[in-house]
Amino acid sequence: MDIWSAGVALYAMLYGTVPFKANNMSELQKIIMKAKYTLKEDISVESREMLKGLLEKDPAKRLSIGAILNHPWLIDTPEPDDVELFTE
Repeated sequence: MDIWSAGVALYAMLYGTVPFKANNMSELQKIIMKAKYTLKEDISVESREMLKGLLEKDPAKRLSIGAILNHPWLIDTPEPDDVELFTE
């Protein structure tokens, strides 16, 4: 599983935009390699901490799958009683 890419996808879901933007691929690569992105306070502290862990530049420091599953942002999420994804 690509944890970093999951972080990019989660960022997009939470903020409605991607974390890294540039005018060309070379510039985009430099921004990504510097791990330069902004976390606005529009979302909870826990979700920002999750994003920081997922988008960590150093793979050795990046959140593991176990750490993600035990992260307060996921643990504190109440489970719905009944979820219907597809209804008539």
